[in-house]
Amino acid sequence: MNVNLSSEFKEKYTNLLGDRAPKLFSAIETESENAFRINPLKPGYKTLTESLERPIEYTDIGFYGDIDGNSIDHLSGYIYSQEPSAMYVAEVLDAKPGETVLDLCAAPGSKTTHIASKMASEGLLVGNEINYKRAKVLSSNVERMGIRNTVVTNNSPKDFEKGFNNYFDKILVDAPCSGEGMFRKDPESVKYWSQEYVESCANRQKHIMDSAYKLLNNGGTFVYSTCTFSPEENEENIDYFLNKYPDMQIVEIKKYPGMEDGKPEWGNDNQNLTKALRMFPDQFNGEGHFICKMQKVGTAENTKSRELNSGMKKEDTQLFDKFIKQNLQENPYSNYLHIADYLYNPASLDSRFKKLHVLRNGLKLGEFKKNRFEPDIAMILAIEPKELKIIYDLSDDQFGKYLHGESVILEKQPDFNNKWIGLSYQNKLFSWGRYSNKEIKNVYPKGLRR
Repeated sequence: MNVNLSSEFKEKYTNLLGDRAPKLFSAIETESENAFRINPLKPGYKTLTESLERPIEYTDIGFYGDIDGNSIDHLSGYIYSQEPSAMYVAEVLDAKPGETVLDLCAAPGSKTTHIASKMASEGLLVGNEINYKRAKVLSSNVERMGIRNTVVTNNSPKDFEKGFNNYFDKILVDAPCSGEGMFRKDPESVKYWSQEYVESCANRQKHIMDSAYKLLNNGGTFVYSTCTFSPEENEENIDYFLNKYPDMQIVEIKKYPGMEDGKPEWGNDNQNLTKALRMFPDQFNGEGHFICKMQKVGTAENTKSRELNSGMKKEDTQLFDKFIKQNLQENPYSNYLHIADYLYNPASLDSRFKKLHVLRNGLKLGEFKKNRFEPDIAMILAIEPKELKIIYDLSDDQFGKYLHGESVILEKQPDFNNKWIGLSYQNKLFSWGRYSNKEIKNVYPKGLRR
């Protein structure tokens, strides 16, 4: 492959790396290693078509290999394609069930969904993205992976400062950056690189870090990461941050073979930067990445939520109760949030979220339409098979036709008393089906059809 590194880029890193620089340039010209994560939120999550014979050392759910984006494993949220180096970021953050966590620059959702898998649907995870189109992609990936405890927002980091100071136990800033570490996966990005662009990214990152500091509770953990080699966006920014906020301390990160210490000589000779971590593609089987873990000194403040009213009308409650009684074994949902015609099982009822642009608050259950309730695909992607009264497993032919938008015609009248049934393929739930008179009508979202 031909990445066409600029002479300005080569000169910069020759000055920084000396004799090692040609090895880095050569590595950038080689093919990337593909990888994927499996999703422990799904039942039987290791039962896959993809091979699990090449595990990634630093995560229990990561594997080297290719995936098929049209496979049932992908469509039903059992797997997520992710670059190997990037998988270590959520492992370093180490979110726990019950914590309050913020992924401040979250699209397209690789790290948000990884964090969610470690939280086991307990606690609150907020995935934020300032760009609306990218925030929608983030929301769709959260949906596909069957995640229940995430609020997806479309805001600037500063918007959170109006109500969420000292709110989060853990914060990740996977900062928008110059992307040098991803040049071989995205050769087109090389065209946009310049030293001026690097410096503008570094300046923007400082502002994001300033917001993250205010939002982090005392005693909380802050992980900063980038997919760039640039000292300006990495060691220099961390040195700036630590000098500005003396109550922030770097925490040592465990380093696996091929991972390297951060470079104090690239950050005003701050020796604590050796506790940070770098991955270069000439030494590590992945793309370029920088990770630094920090902790805020102090005792956590109490950040009690200000509860919203669910907004459920009596008649809508009755319609939803009727749907549950007909189609589920029992009601697995304890809280509701009714927004316009849509019903959610919310990740949070904290009224502070009313001040933000929220794209998704927890699990979207469905929509009220003319005296009926229609379930959303998010609900079936998050549900346990044992919670459904009826599941119909499609054949190869039926599955292919259903993905194209066709209904399923049954030869015999089945014993279906239910209007809504769960559809699966290879025993993996992926859609609702609406049954009527020997026909399972297609309700698969048009945007997902193949």
